[in-house]
Amino acid sequence: MKLVVTMLFLAITSYPAASHEKPVQDCKVTFAVVYLDRLNNTNHGIPLKSVKDVEKKLSKYGDVCYVGSNKADLVFFIHTTPAVYHGTRVYNNDSTSTATATDGNGNSAAAVASSSSTTAVPYSVDYSVFILDIESQQPDGSYRILRTLDQRGLYNTFYGMGYGKGKHPITNVIDAGAKWLHENNLGK
Repeated sequence: MKLVVTMLFLAITSYPAASHEKPVQDCKVTFAVVYLDRLNNTNHGIPLKSVKDVEKKLSKYGDVCYVGSNKADLVFFIHTTPAVYHGTRVYNNDSTSTATATDGNGNSAAAVASSSSTTAVPYSVDYSVFILDIESQQPDGSYRILRTLDQRGLYNTFYGMGYGKGKHPITNVIDAGAKWLHENNLGK
């Protein structure tokens, strides 16, 4: 037993740590977040329920960092615009009926009938499109938009559970902005 524990300890401690290393955070560009919700309320910073998800996504880009309320190089200004999805649900109705009749002499007859119908019912869903403007403050205090990205807030459901990219639109649009900065040499 002692040998098994020792072997397990050696296997765990000798496992190459390099496979789980995060990229070194070498912040070449920093950003703050301002979110204007659909009721025109201004919110500074990432919503608390999304901070961990955003930090996890940002760990892929060691040179782009969120600084919260500290002085930042850029501002991720997120606002929404309303949108409507128009779709059609298709319902199929297949039915079969059988009947048997027997007379007093024992003679019988049977009949089978089946029908099939398809009905298309239109529906619509209101949702928001989340728009991210990556902005740089100018010497006169105004802001210049470097890039605009968007993320639909519409997502798929399966047995009532949401999934897909639209499920966390703020997190995903921030990730898209950080990815753009990372891939384009931080806009410089």
